[in-house]
Amino acid sequence: MVWAIAAPSPGFAAEYAVPVPKGYIDAMGWYARAARAGDPRAQYYLGVIHRRGLRGVKNHQLAADWFAKAARKGHGPAQFSLGVAFELGLGRAKDAARAARWYRLAARQGIVEAAFNLGALHERGDGVEGNPAQAAVLYRQAARVGLARAQYNLGLLYGEGQGVARDRVRAWVWLARAKDGGYGAARAALAALEKDMSADQRNRAGKAYTDKEPR
Repeated sequence: MVWAIAAPSPGFAAEYAVPVPKGYIDAMGWYARAARAGDPRAQYYLGVIHRRGLRGVKNHQLAADWFAKAARKGHGPAQFSLGVAFELGLGRAKDAARAARWYRLAARQGIVEAAFNLGALHERGDGVEGNPAQAAVLYRQAARVGLARAQYNLGLLYGEGQGVARDRVRAWVWLARAKDGGYGAARAALAALEKDMSADQRNRAGKAYTDKEPR
């Protein structure tokens, strides 16, 4: 029985901040000049500027164009942002398969949001093979470094036995970490899970929560 709804993807919640040197207007010009000269970091920053409308008008097409230039040069955050553009149709036609390709490249560079989004695609079977086991691997990659949405979704997989062996203790630990990380839906999921747990399981879950290396 499905007892909670998985955290959605994608998201820009942890998008790399755009550094703004002294003199905001001068900084905008600097990023534009550096981007045109081929600097991938500046190309990424300029993409964020256009996506967020920091120069006055949002332009998802230009944002995606700059993300693409930086992504092709191996810039991880740009690869992630281009994946989001393809998944949501922001400046690009919606294409979950292309989104997955860019998420995969970004995840290999340690962009945990990309691992989460790719995991969600695998869980849904959207643009890639439906594969809950692979979703669990990717969620765990992001969950271990503290991404609350990934901790929540990984907890649900353990609670439901999807892609992993059903394990209420591990489910509780990951959901508790998600709750303490600020993911609001985890509180209700924990309450629902605890109704199906024995006293021994709750005791073991509490002890496991203190582990420095959650599994």
